[in-house]
Formats: sequence, C-alpha cells, structure tokens
Amino acid sequence: MDQSGNNQLLLRASQSGPPGYNGYTGQHAAADRMRELLARTVQDHIVEERTTAAALQDIRQRLNDLDDASAAGIAASLDGLAASLGTLDSKLTARLERLDERLDDQYDRVRALESTLKEQPVSLEEAVAKGVETSGADIMARIASLEDTVLTLAEALLRPAIRRLASQKLQNH
Repeated sequence: MDQSGNNQLLLRASQSGPPGYNGYTGQHAAADRMRELLARTVQDHIVEERTTAAALQDIRQRLNDLDDASAAGIAASLDGLAASLGTLDSKLTARLERLDERLDDQYDRVRALESTLKEQPVSLEEAVAKGVETSGADIMARIASLEDTVLTLAEALLRPAIRRLASQKLQNH
C-alpha cells in the first residue's frame, strides 16, 4: 500500500464518531478504543514498511557496489576452495582405502583365531573348571597341613601348662 493509502486509513481510524452512532456511551467508548487500536496498528504497519524499505534499499546499494572485479575475486576464491576440497577428498579416499585394507587383514586374523579356538578339544568352561578343581584341591591340602601344624602347636603349648599344674599340685599337697 502506498503512503497516501496509509494516511487515509489513519484519517478514517481517527475520526471522532462511527457512522450510525446511536448515542450509547458504552458503545461509543468501545468504538473509540477500537479506532485507537486500529490507528496504532496502522501506524506500526507503516513503521515496519519503512524499515523494510530501508533494508531493501541498503541491500540494493550493496549489490550495486559489487562490481565485476570483486565478483571475479569471489569466483577465484571459490575455485581455489574447490581445488583444496578436491585434494582433501583424494587424500581422504586414499586413507580410507588403506584403513579398509588393514581392517580386512585384522578380520582375517580374527577368523583364523576363531577357527583355531573352535578346533580346540577342551572348551573354555572345561579349562576353567579343571583349573578351579586343581586349585581347590591344592588349597584343601594346604589347609589340612596348616590344621595339623596348629594342633601340634596347641598340644605343645598345653603340655607344659599341664606339667606345671601337676607340679604345683604336688607342691601344695
């Protein structure tokens, strides 16, 4: 909408009485309030239009300021960037191929180990059970030996006490 159209809307919105005003104070106050709100809205719209027009004018000015030399410079920069990206892409592709080869080698090694483990006659569970059984037997033997030693020491410690008690009884009688 052009400037004159906006001004006409403001003028109509700010007129004092609505057409067909019937004299009710409540209706008049509501109509006045609505006219004020409409006038503010139109004014805000005009301000926004002016701000947008100024921003568009600034953009047009900047685009006009870009001449062929600066456009060529930008194009050259973009071409250089494209070449750099192409070089990086080829290097990355080569590295990914080497990594793929290494992963294939590792995959082959894992497959070989897996087949070796499958060929083993004793499963892991059996090997662990056998180790636990052997360790358990060894621990039980050591505990029995320790028990014998403790009993021997206990007997040895109790014998002198028994002798002393017997000698004290004899002395007291």
